[in-house]
Amino acid sequence: MKNFIKSLELRWTDLAFVAGLIPFAILLIFGQLLMQHQDPAEVAIPLWAAILCFVAMLGCWGYYLYEEVWNKREQFNKLNSIVICALTTLVLINIIGIFVQPSLHVENVIVRMDYEFNGNTYVVGQVIPVILSISAFHKIFFTFELIAAALCIYIGLFVLPKRFTSVSFIKYLGYLFFVFAGVLIIYGYIAEFNKYIGFFKYVLNISRPEGTDIYHFTVQSFILHRNAYGMMMMIAVMFAFICHEFTKKWYFYLLAGFFYVNMIFSLCKTGLLISAVSIFIYVIYRLIVTYKDHKIRNKTALISIFSVVIVALLLFGTSYVTKGKVFGKFYSIVDSIIGGGKTLDTRSYIWDNSYQLMQNGWWVIGRGFGTFNTMLMPMNGTSHNDWVFPSHSSYIGLLAEGGILFLVAYLALLVYSGYVIFKSFKKQPGLTLTVSLGYLSFIIYSFIETIHYLAYVFLFPIMVIYFTSQKEKSAE
Repeated sequence: MKNFIKSLELRWTDLAFVAGLIPFAILLIFGQLLMQHQDPAEVAIPLWAAILCFVAMLGCWGYYLYEEVWNKREQFNKLNSIVICALTTLVLINIIGIFVQPSLHVENVIVRMDYEFNGNTYVVGQVIPVILSISAFHKIFFTFELIAAALCIYIGLFVLPKRFTSVSFIKYLGYLFFVFAGVLIIYGYIAEFNKYIGFFKYVLNISRPEGTDIYHFTVQSFILHRNAYGMMMMIAVMFAFICHEFTKKWYFYLLAGFFYVNMIFSLCKTGLLISAVSIFIYVIYRLIVTYKDHKIRNKTALISIFSVVIVALLLFGTSYVTKGKVFGKFYSIVDSIIGGGKTLDTRSYIWDNSYQLMQNGWWVIGRGFGTFNTMLMPMNGTSHNDWVFPSHSSYIGLLAEGGILFLVAYLALLVYSGYVIFKSFKKQPGLTLTVSLGYLSFIIYSFIETIHYLAYVFLFPIMVIYFTSQKEKSAE
């Protein structure tokens, strides 16, 4: 660790970049909060504070870009210029989409469950109208977020990698992410301590308050949604394995386990399943490649792991085939977590509402960053009495908010990232495997969950591209 930090030769510009991440994170986090409230008065950040964060970020990153880009502009190449033009064009088109966004009156929202709300009784199958609007406050804030995300994407694509080798670049991002994930966890322990207690009581059947389920005790820290918290823990697990492949230090296994345990308290089922599969693949890989050096230890470990997996599958299969008649306690715990099909049912109505809302928009330029999910939330609440605001699919979100242009740009980046991964397997198979696990996890997660922060959607493929760059050193 000390040698790595020393090798970075950090300068004032690097500190400016890190300082700019703080107001950038505030803008992104409160932007997600804005999506959940139609009334700006309900949001815990006034417009002047948002402007202050935006100016602070521009100040830090403006200095960084001036020193690292403008003073070195003679090093520009055609790709750099093309990306600047493309990002600028996409941002301007998206800003137009944000500000010309009209109020909508959707007539055919279908009620998904029986409930009462504001003195009105709704029944399954009833078709009701919903008025959707975006305030000027929302539009200004989402514009700030969009510009901030575009700057972060450009810095990640063309500035940061020039400062480090491909290996140290990943380490740099990894350690930044470990710090961020650690802050989330510690804050969760302090601010949501009662939820941890309630979670254990519910699982152990010590106390189950009437009208609650296990989701009432899930942790989200300060990022406003448990799935977003779970996604952060999932990415931290992936970074831990990447760093382990760099260093072969045993404590990265413990770090991965620590992040996974904390992910459990979010009940982010997608992240938990993807991470479990990734952990299994990586551990088996390490046991196989080191088999000659530790035959007895690795053989014992392999037999033990496969035995546990087989027993778990038999336990899970038997309990669900018999519907709890056998291994009833195990069945009730797992069923309460999975939700008895509620997860898929919820996504089906969210995607139905998303499709309806997209019919009233512009397929080419989209509704504008942030506006789609803000309008989608009242539709979800009205149809299901459940205030779920995201589209639960990053691809639907990108198409709806950025239009075909944004979606095509993102898919092109994913395809190119996959191509460079494929090319790098022979050169550095171990490191490439860990990055591939993270890459595939990110793509799969994006299908059925929303990556709430626009910059993360683009930065992960960018990280993959620079990790596998032929121009950089493959090891330190």
